[in-house]
Amino acid sequence: MTLRLTERDHRMLAKCAVCRWLTTDQLRRLYFPTATPNAVQKRLRKLAEAGYLRTHQENPTAEAIHAVGPKGKPLVEEKGISAALDGEIPRQIEHLRGVNDIRIAIESGTVPTAYFFAYWQLSNLGWPYPMIPDAVVAVREPLRRTFLAEYDRGTETLEKLLAKLEWYGHGLEEFRFEAVLVVTERTRRLDVLARDLRRNDVPVTVLTSTLEEIKEGDFFAVSFVDLQDGRKRTVLEVHSPEGED
Repeated sequence: MTLRLTERDHRMLAKCAVCRWLTTDQLRRLYFPTATPNAVQKRLRKLAEAGYLRTHQENPTAEAIHAVGPKGKPLVEEKGISAALDGEIPRQIEHLRGVNDIRIAIESGTVPTAYFFAYWQLSNLGWPYPMIPDAVVAVREPLRRTFLAEYDRGTETLEKLLAKLEWYGHGLEEFRFEAVLVVTERTRRLDVLARDLRRNDVPVTVLTSTLEEIKEGDFFAVSFVDLQDGRKRTVLEVHSPEGED
C-alpha cells in the first residue's frame, strides 16, 4: 500500500532537509507535541520504510536521527530546498544536534523568526567573513533584531572561544547584530570566560544560557546571563541601536 503523505509529513521533510539531521525527540517537539513517543516512532518508521526518510541509530540504546530519504528529496527540492543524500553522518553530530536544538527553541518561541541560518547554510549562502558563527538569527520584535549564536559543548578551549568572540567584536563592523548568544551544556566554564572577556575588554555583548533552560519553555522568556556585568536579562531586553534595521 502506498503511504499517503500528510501536510505535516511534508513540513517534516522540509525541516529535515534544512537541518540535515534531526532526532526523534526534536521532531516530536516540532510536529507531535501531544503524541506519545511510540506514536511518533511509528510514523517516522513508516516514512523511513517508504523511503521518504533515512534513519540512523548508532546502537540499540541510542536515539535515532533522521534525514531526507531518496523519495523525499524531489519533494523538498520542489520547494527550492536542497537535500543531500550522501548518507554520511557528520563527525560532529552532537554539535549539529545542539545547533538544531537552538533553532527549534527560537523558531518555536513567541516572537516570529525572520531567519535562522546555521553554519552549514552560511557557507552555502556565501558568508563573506573568515569567521563563521554556529548560527545567525534574526527575529521581529517589531523591528528586526539580529543575533549570532554559539553552541559550546566544552570540547574546545576557552581561548578559542574567546578569540572567536573578540573577532566578532572587531571584525564584523559591517554586519550589525545585538549580541552573541552562547548556549552551553555546562556553566562551570562561564565564570572564567566572563573574567577573560572583561580583562580583554571585548566590545561585544555576550549572553549565556544552558541548552536545558532554552528547551524548557519560551525561548524569549529565558533569563540569559550577561557575561560583562553578570546581570540577567532576556534577549529582547538587550538594546543596541546598531542592531536595528
